[in-house]
Amino acid sequence: MKKIVVIVGILALALATISSCKKGSQGKRSFLPNVTGRAGEVLVVLPRDLKNDTITGTFRSILGDDYPFLPQSEPMFDMIFVPSENFGDIFRSHRNIVYTKVDKSVTKSQITVQRDVWASPQTVISFSSPTWDSLRLFVMEQKETFIKYLEQAERDRIVQNAMQYEATGTREFLKKKFGVSLYLPKGYRINLDTTNFAWISHETPEISQGVLVYEFPYTDANTFTSEYLVERRNEFVGKFIPGPTNGSYMITSTFFPPQYTPLMYKNRYFGQIRGLWDVHKHPMGGPYISLVTLDEAKNRIIVVEGFVYAPGKQKRNYLRQLEAVLFTFAFEKPENDK
Repeated sequence: MKKIVVIVGILALALATISSCKKGSQGKRSFLPNVTGRAGEVLVVLPRDLKNDTITGTFRSILGDDYPFLPQSEPMFDMIFVPSENFGDIFRSHRNIVYTKVDKSVTKSQITVQRDVWASPQTVISFSSPTWDSLRLFVMEQKETFIKYLEQAERDRIVQNAMQYEATGTREFLKKKFGVSLYLPKGYRINLDTTNFAWISHETPEISQGVLVYEFPYTDANTFTSEYLVERRNEFVGKFIPGPTNGSYMITSTFFPPQYTPLMYKNRYFGQIRGLWDVHKHPMGGPYISLVTLDEAKNRIIVVEGFVYAPGKQKRNYLRQLEAVLFTFAFEKPENDK
């Protein structure tokens, strides 16, 4: 009887282990522990005596740059300094780790990225150089690459979560209405479904994260400009996103002109717009980001947008979440073409 109990216990433990297996940074199954730390945190490991040195200041300056187009200043990332002498197991499960190595045996400064070293989904970025002075200069030279690695790591985690815990029915709705796909996490609901326009949002008593999808014919060679796209945006949101009082509605803020950036993503041209939104005749506002692309097959412009309303709260992480899910955008082929 005892043998049976032992065998059953072993089988239960094995099944529990298998069921706890999750996807890591590369989308593969991982048996590593979950990462720790808050979204947007970066743990920087340096010798204790360099806490007030220029190299620490360099990392703090880069990570502390303003996140673009937020109503209030917020850093790109929140830096946590950890002395290398104390870098033990309690810290090794952190989501984003920056490690440094300075040794005369290093012949060339390098930056390397590793995934899921001690936890999952984890990113470990290592800088190596012969001296601290050369390391500091190299970190400055690699600033854009460094930030891109961290941005991608945060985006991948958000997308992985959205795909694993997907909102019921939203992707199927967008496929049917627009012939496009977006992965939205649980909690998102369809607010409005009208001609050429849809509004989907995640609402709590304190914040609102909205996703807009709309389309219009491609008739103007100057479509991909900030001026034209903001004009079209105002037409749609002014008509379909009402404010809380009579005669109020969403508009694009003119206090800071929106920023247009062309980019290639998945071999497709997009116009990316970052800006701020207001409500006409009411004190409300927040940040937004739009991705705009041309559907050549149907000669139409498709816009996917995310906006945040979070009065009195930091907005960086909410907007970063929306930006990540917008980049899951894809055109869906008709069933008979698959």
